Order: sequence, then C-alpha cells, then structure tokens
Amino acid sequence: MDNIAKLLGKRLAVLRKCRKATQLQLAERAGLSLKHLGEIERGRGNPTLESLHRLAEALGISLSELFRLEKAPPSPEEIENRLLDFVKSSSAEQKQQLYRIVAGLAEYY
Repeated sequence: MDNIAKLLGKRLAVLRKCRKATQLQLAERAGLSLKHLGEIERGRGNPTLESLHRLAEALGISLSELFRLEKAPPSPEEIENRLLDFVKSSSAEQKQQLYRIVAGLAEYY
C-alpha cells in the first residue's frame, strides 16, 4: 500500500510540474491545504477519494488518468537529462540530423 501511495504522489507531482504549477497553486485550485498536498506528493498523505477527484479536476484530467501509475510521465528534468545524454552520446552526423528534426518540429509548435 505504501508503494502505491508513493507512486500516486510521484505521478501527481509530475503532472503538476508538467503544467508548470506550484504546489500552492494546485492546492488552492483543488481546495486543499498546502501541507496536505505536500504529504500526498511525498506518499505520506492519506487522501480521500473526494480530495483526489478535486486534484484531478484542478489538473484538468480524469481520475482514471491520475491513477495511470504504471505510465507516469517523466518529469521535465528527467526528459531534459535523457535528451542531453542522448545528444552527448551521438555522433556529429547524428547531432546534425537531430538538430534538423527538432528545428522542423519547432516550426509547428
């Protein structure tokens, strides 16, 4: 059970960070205390179903999306580190190809 609480807390923190929201902002949107949200994100809180529903709504997702624990998206920091590691280990030619791909994608976003 403790493991599920930690997975849920990590997922909640990642989803919050992906939306560039602080703990305070999310807590206010969900009508929770900052302390309670922090405990949930650390896997130490014992949130009610109502609290989880309010958090999901504040994040703009469904409860089922919140509970997709096995597919928690990597945090922005993890994504950056993975990309940097990938680029560093690439050859000069691969780096040029990657640059062209990313530059092309950036035009659409």
